[in-house]
Amino acid sequence: MLSGQYALVSLFAIAFYMALEIRGGLTWPLLAYTFSAGLVSLSIVMHRLRRHGVANSLLFPTLNILLYLVVSSESKTTGSFLFFFPLAIGSTAVFNYSRRRAGFFFMALSLLLLSLSISDLFTLMPFRSYSLDVIQVSIVRNVIIAFVLTITVMSILIRLNHRITLQLESSYKQTIDLNKELDRFVYSTSHDLRAPLLSVKGLIELSKTANSDEQTRYLQLMDKRIDSLDKFIADITEYSRNNRLEIVKENVNVSELASDIWESLQFCPDAQGIEFRNEIPKDLVLINDARRMKVVLTNIISNAIRYHDKRKNGQYIKLYYQTTNSSFSLHIEDNGIGIAAELHERIFDMFFRGNEKSQGTGLGLYIVKETLSKLSGDVLLQSVPSQGSTFSITFPKHQVTRV
Repeated sequence: MLSGQYALVSLFAIAFYMALEIRGGLTWPLLAYTFSAGLVSLSIVMHRLRRHGVANSLLFPTLNILLYLVVSSESKTTGSFLFFFPLAIGSTAVFNYSRRRAGFFFMALSLLLLSLSISDLFTLMPFRSYSLDVIQVSIVRNVIIAFVLTITVMSILIRLNHRITLQLESSYKQTIDLNKELDRFVYSTSHDLRAPLLSVKGLIELSKTANSDEQTRYLQLMDKRIDSLDKFIADITEYSRNNRLEIVKENVNVSELASDIWESLQFCPDAQGIEFRNEIPKDLVLINDARRMKVVLTNIISNAIRYHDKRKNGQYIKLYYQTTNSSFSLHIEDNGIGIAAELHERIFDMFFRGNEKSQGTGLGLYIVKETLSKLSGDVLLQSVPSQGSTFSITFPKHQVTRV
């Protein structure tokens, strides 16, 4: 932070002048510098503790008072009053816009003390007289150091401005990307909401002039369209919840969760004939958000059911895990129809469907990817057409424990 850097530069300047006073053998200036160095060091500690308001309220009165004591007690020809200028610039620079009044107050304080110190109206410390040689050395030294301090403050301001510019550019790019995603979301959502409704509306019109057998078939088709619409709305709801709700850390028994998900899906028509192999140890616990973990596993297992290969014997969905020194991976493997290699990078995109006949909403795997990003996880795909697919969910190893 700018104010922390400013405090550090001030401390170095005080230390330099303390060394000069030690050489000169003057007592009271050394005491003033020592006391001020302690307060500036304390302000740096406050910055480290992120108590920036307290730190700045301690830093600038200390520097202003110290500088006034020094300038008012010596000849103005030494040029020590020049340090009020980088001090005034710094006071307006370190405070953000919401605290600009504090910055202007300390700038005004610097200008007021500058006026008092060079007017010789009064001084709180004994006046110090210097020889002409000492004055000449002092003015050269003070001009150079004051100039360097001013340049340092300005360079800090330039770096801050550059950092803010980069942040604004990044925010602008994110806004553009979000707007594009929102446009695509609205377009795709409106299309996917209207398509089942228009289909149902068409089937209703057909059923008006159909016989009883045809009406039964039309009702079955309407039921499928309504189920599709319900699934799409549920996916939209999950997407919204994932973005909105806070993460709740809790103990998640992965084996029990996977078994519960399978029990809720095993009686759907597409799941008939599929063997579910849960090889996750029953005592393995993941410290994570149980609701979001359920969303992730439900979407992946549902996809494995939906795209299984009915031509194969021994259809299965298998869950197993692996660990490394730094990560824990949960694998969901199936011997379904597989996914073509050119689609691997796109299947996690919003509303992506592998083909026109796909029954999915195009949101499931996108929700998986987005949800895992919030859980400090990741998902990878390995798949060969006609052989099957394996989705690997990876988390930091410190999230895994056993009970």
